[in-house]
Amino acid sequence: MKSPGELARERARNRADTIRHARWEAEMVKRLGARWFEARDKWLAEALEADREAWRDPAVRKALIKAILATDKTKKTRRTSSNA
Repeated sequence: MKSPGELARERARNRADTIRHARWEAEMVKRLGARWFEARDKWLAEALEADREAWRDPAVRKALIKAILATDKTKKTRRTSSNA
C-alpha cells in the first residue's frame, strides 16, 4: 500500500499530466480547428475497432477481465478503508 506522501505525489503528477494534455489539445484545436476533431474522432474509432479485434482473443479477454476485477477490488478496499 502506498504511503500518504506517495499518493499525494502521484495525484499531483496525474493532475499536472491532465493539465498538460488539456493545453496540448487546446493548442491543436487552435491550430487545426474542426479538422482536429475529425482526426481525433477517426483515431478513436480506429482504436475502438482495434480493441474489439483484440477482445476476440480468449487470452486477451481473460487478462482484461482479471485486470478489471483487480481494479474493482482495489477501489472497493480503498473506499471501505477510507470510510472507517
